[in-house]
Amino acid sequence: MKLTVFQFEGAPEELDASQALRELTQSPNGSTTVVRTAGMDPAREGLPSRIPGVPDEGQDTVRTLLQHNSTRQLFLRFLAVTTKRDNVAVHGIKRKNAQPGTLLDYSRYLRLRKQGSPFGGFAYVYPESSTINLRLNYTDEQLSDLNISTARTLATGHREYRVSVDLKDNRSLDEALRLAELAYNAT
Repeated sequence: MKLTVFQFEGAPEELDASQALRELTQSPNGSTTVVRTAGMDPAREGLPSRIPGVPDEGQDTVRTLLQHNSTRQLFLRFLAVTTKRDNVAVHGIKRKNAQPGTLLDYSRYLRLRKQGSPFGGFAYVYPESSTINLRLNYTDEQLSDLNISTARTLATGHREYRVSVDLKDNRSLDEALRLAELAYNAT
């Protein structure tokens, strides 16, 4: 028994009109079964066709993470605003022991970085939970002086990244964007 499997992606009308697809799926000496499956439709999932700022290599992974996130629209708005700033790029993470040429990993968090800066990212963002960790070493009192009520200070991790915001509503988004601008300007 010989089994050959192909997977084709496209709009139904494109697939139906494809002569090449028709030739590939017709077998002269055996039977052929074509099964249509509905792939994820980003628009139906409430996602844009492109995740703002995320490189092509990370689009599918980040989209999958966002499917499970009830506050994904807030996260997408955060990315849309922050990635419009001058020289900002979104990066995945290079894993320890990665072989040369290995793609970056986008499965846990993303790093927003001002290109040309000697510092690391100004924000580390988690698509699955809409958590934003910022390159700010502020105290609770400093956050209060800035009228920031949705951020929290972290006691662990790198000392330069001690402010975190969970995007839950428009207020937390607005405050995360204000803090991200401060972090961006400081890097």
